[in-house]
Amino acid sequence: MKLFKNLSLISLSLVLFACGGEADDSDNNTDDNSIVGGTFSMPVASYFKCIRPIEVQKLETAQVYDQILEGLVKYNPKTLELEPALATEWTVSEDGLTYEFTLREGVKFQDNSCFADGKGRAVEGADVVYSFENIYTNEPTNRAYNNFTNTIVGGDEFYNGTAESISGINASGNTVTIQIKEPSSVFLQKLATVFATIVPHESFEAGEYTPVGTGPFTYDKESNSEMIRLCKNPNFWMSDSNGIQLPYLDTVVFQYYENSDDQMDRFWEGGLSYIPNVPITSVSEVLEERISDFESDPPKYMLVSQPQLSTTYLEFNMQTPVLKNKKVRQAINLAVNRKKLVEKIMKNQAYEIGKFGITPPITKVFKGYDFEGIEDTSYTFNPDRAKKLLAEAGYPGGKNFPSLSMQFRLGNDAYLIASEIQNQLRSHLNINIEIEGVEFNQLIENQAMGKADIFRSTWFGDFPNPETFLVNAYGKIVPESNEVPSYMNSSRYVNPAFDEAYERGSHSGSQEESYAAFAEAEKILMDDAAFIILWYGEDMMLQQSNLRDLETNGMRFLDLRSVYFKKRTAKESEKSETES
Repeated sequence: MKLFKNLSLISLSLVLFACGGEADDSDNNTDDNSIVGGTFSMPVASYFKCIRPIEVQKLETAQVYDQILEGLVKYNPKTLELEPALATEWTVSEDGLTYEFTLREGVKFQDNSCFADGKGRAVEGADVVYSFENIYTNEPTNRAYNNFTNTIVGGDEFYNGTAESISGINASGNTVTIQIKEPSSVFLQKLATVFATIVPHESFEAGEYTPVGTGPFTYDKESNSEMIRLCKNPNFWMSDSNGIQLPYLDTVVFQYYENSDDQMDRFWEGGLSYIPNVPITSVSEVLEERISDFESDPPKYMLVSQPQLSTTYLEFNMQTPVLKNKKVRQAINLAVNRKKLVEKIMKNQAYEIGKFGITPPITKVFKGYDFEGIEDTSYTFNPDRAKKLLAEAGYPGGKNFPSLSMQFRLGNDAYLIASEIQNQLRSHLNINIEIEGVEFNQLIENQAMGKADIFRSTWFGDFPNPETFLVNAYGKIVPESNEVPSYMNSSRYVNPAFDEAYERGSHSGSQEESYAAFAEAEKILMDDAAFIILWYGEDMMLQQSNLRDLETNGMRFLDLRSVYFKKRTAKESEKSETES
């Protein structure tokens, strides 16, 4: 443990030196009114690998890429409303089928060795066309296509190899026009995801890929799988209201920690700026032992709790023979005591127990969505009903029921949860579940190939719409062969009735009609019991009190362009109390 911490300190000092920042983070505590850049650092729980934007599946990779790459539009990090990015403005035709974007002038890609002279060139309309051709590239590792299938005119033909270009995307000067097949209330939201970021073709033709974009930070090639280092982009196009060029920060560091206790130790030592979610094993320490550090004047640390657009669930491998029986899946659903999981193991660190569907019940975001109707088709703890269903399925008292395997993301918290589920199913149904923690990158591959019977997953919304959750059950994206990985719908659940309702929701120009169709699909999914919804996320976020303007949101979308450091004073605490 000590060796790991010392290596982390050495790594951090190298980060500061390599990016030209100050090696002493004490400068972040300046007493004057100046804005200090410095180094923003946060932990990640899995190894990092440079992959193309269309291959991104992990939230942490998206958080890194959101600092490097930009799309035509972006999310406001506080409200999640859409804002201009590489497009300064856009118009939509009356029939909802044609989108015209005006590109921002004078924006250049970051300096990188992939360019002939090492200097970033200007962004052109052709780069937008190229980036969307990437989305429609037919490759097993392409995870972007599932979000854009049957969307852009000519896209599917390009994907299937029957067209040499995407007929629905055209660029002329600084104007890009995109035609879609049917009106969509979520198309613009999808353009704000990491999948639709604009990239230069040179970055894919230069050998080993590293991300190159137009964002506020550049990828440092000295990064490795355990530590990702980003440096200030000196040519970033954006300035603040006073004309000061952004970003303020000199360096951003994402540091891998295998043990959650280590990341907490580093935070208390001042070696991390921000913890996106306090591990459940540390909740008591934060809320009880360290309470004086939050109540001091000024506070030493800041603590914020926020509901997340995330759902944690167990997914059944629908290729496992015994799990093809709907009554078996329903029985297991009813035998899981979600309330006990959240209260005993999670220490109430959740927004709500999983008593609805896969879409988190954040009514502020999903206004008008039929959560009440979905709840009627979902599952609550009922061991007597579970035993009856298991008997009807042919396994009275669990007799002759085969042992099942369950995999989850390696970590202390995940093991405690898996162990509790294992005990509950043994106690209530007399069935055995073998549990195994797996490194996250390997877990994704195992899920896609169906190498266990049950997987624990947490899905964060890519955009604020039920579609981003329901796509995990869309049957038409499941490969015909089990030898081909199924990354999005990894349970390989297929139900034509679900697919039909999902497609109506996806291709409706009216949010009301779209939500009605999605809710219909979700009720079908819950009745089929393909997933066991455990809980909906709520993050307990920690940050050093001198960290300023870090806006948090329900998608964990991270925008660091305006973040800076400045020591907090007692006067600010007094002002905050007066305003509240």
